[in-house]
Amino acid sequence: MKIAIVFGNDHTNSVGVIQSLGKAGYRSIGLVYGFKNDFVKNSRYVDCVITAKCAQKCIDKLINTDLGYLEKIPIIATCDMAALSLERNTDRLKDRFLFEHANNYSLEYLAKKENQVRMAIEAGFNVPKSWNLSDTKQIPNDVTYPCLIKPLVSCEGAKSDIRVCKTQTDLELNLNSLGCTKNVLLQQYIERDYEISILGCGLSTGNCLIPAIENKLTLYPKYVGLECLANLQPLEDGPIKRSIEKLVSSAGYVGLFSVEMMHCKKDNKFCFTEINLRNDGAEAFVTKYGANLPLNHVEDLTGVPLTKQTEFHPGYYIWEMHHFSSLMCRDISFFTWLKEIRKSNGFLMSHTGDMKPFFCQFINPILRKLKIKKCENYK
Repeated sequence: MKIAIVFGNDHTNSVGVIQSLGKAGYRSIGLVYGFKNDFVKNSRYVDCVITAKCAQKCIDKLINTDLGYLEKIPIIATCDMAALSLERNTDRLKDRFLFEHANNYSLEYLAKKENQVRMAIEAGFNVPKSWNLSDTKQIPNDVTYPCLIKPLVSCEGAKSDIRVCKTQTDLELNLNSLGCTKNVLLQQYIERDYEISILGCGLSTGNCLIPAIENKLTLYPKYVGLECLANLQPLEDGPIKRSIEKLVSSAGYVGLFSVEMMHCKKDNKFCFTEINLRNDGAEAFVTKYGANLPLNHVEDLTGVPLTKQTEFHPGYYIWEMHHFSSLMCRDISFFTWLKEIRKSNGFLMSHTGDMKPFFCQFINPILRKLKIKKCENYK
């Protein structure tokens, strides 16, 4: 039986990988921690779920569990802390499991925004001017306003910690209110008209699979949130593709990734924002588009010839919970919401034959509101 372990939070990222692999005949073992959504356990492609209160405890449980397989089992990380935890436990895991890794740098090093900025510049990307405020609140004299403040390491903060500061006073107030991390990156604020994400897979041969570019047409919450409506199209050969290939190659990275960029309307250029060295939440869009990257990643890890994928479905896709939330918050009208649904090719978690996770994301908040279902974390 073909088997893989999907490691991360009990959320859409994990379910997307499980469904992508399930479509190709793989069964999954869920290795989850954090907030309990019951998304993973409700997928019909999941054989069992191992849970713990944190990523490290998950790995401890996994190592002490006899899964009954002689071959090494591939693990796919679906969040930053899961990917870093795999690397930190390489010596304990390497005899029984296969997982993403970087040959030239540690993932810990690559997770830091300051290192990403340096490597992105070397790879040929346009990068907004940046300042590293590592463990300090001292503001450099040459900071330009408005500027953007973000955690230096993604897993040390949340989306809400990414803030726009219009003046030095504004910046000082925001720096003093950040409780989750002392290490932040200041970045020149770019007046953008839209954001893009390029999802791909670094292979053990040193090559990259980069099948599509995702244009994030609308976000929830506005400006700093995740995509509601996205347009997926093929990524043509050109400067962006070559820079991504150079960046992934210079890291020696083997695994799923996404590169986030924004389009600056002032000079009509794309600027590099960050690279996520793990599965991206929008990966399920790419599978629906016609490129099953988790499958190719598992095949590459296990030494199986890669499945060639040639039938693609460009067009609009919807992240349904964000899209619905934007309607409820009146960011879009009911008619716009309905029009966008009609023109889309599909929803993120809508998967023929595996619809329970799709409905869970809408039912759970209602059950919690009625106090039928508890708000709880895995223990």
